[in-house]
Amino acid sequence: MLSESITQAGKPSVCFDSNFRRLNSTLLSIKPVLDDIERLNKALEGRESEIDIFKKRLEEGEKLVRKSAKIKCYNVCKRWYYSKKLADLEKSTMKFFEVHGLMQSCRDRKKILVALKEEGEKLDEIYAILKDMKLNKTRRISTI
Repeated sequence: MLSESITQAGKPSVCFDSNFRRLNSTLLSIKPVLDDIERLNKALEGRESEIDIFKKRLEEGEKLVRKSAKIKCYNVCKRWYYSKKLADLEKSTMKFFEVHGLMQSCRDRKKILVALKEEGEKLDEIYAILKDMKLNKTRRISTI
């Protein structure tokens, strides 16, 4: 939605054209990753709240873009103020996604390692049972 807002706002508002283009480029690079995370969370019955954090952040950005699109080019003070806010939005959005994405990635890796460890322990138990069965079978054959 934020990307669409930027596209719509960028048409009538030439004042923030460079800000809108940079922000839109950032969002276009993030969007496929967010879509994948959302799809994988649903497939793995993950937490919806994690993707909601990202969505809220993007909604805040959308509100700022809509406000800045209403600023007239002759209003230099507001133009400067909103231009600064848009640049800060882009920087903080990237930082936000870096930090939260990294944390989610670390947590997911730890979950995978724990699951692998548990599966390894189960395989060890199965191996021990099969080895014991083979040993018992060999004993029975030797007594016959």
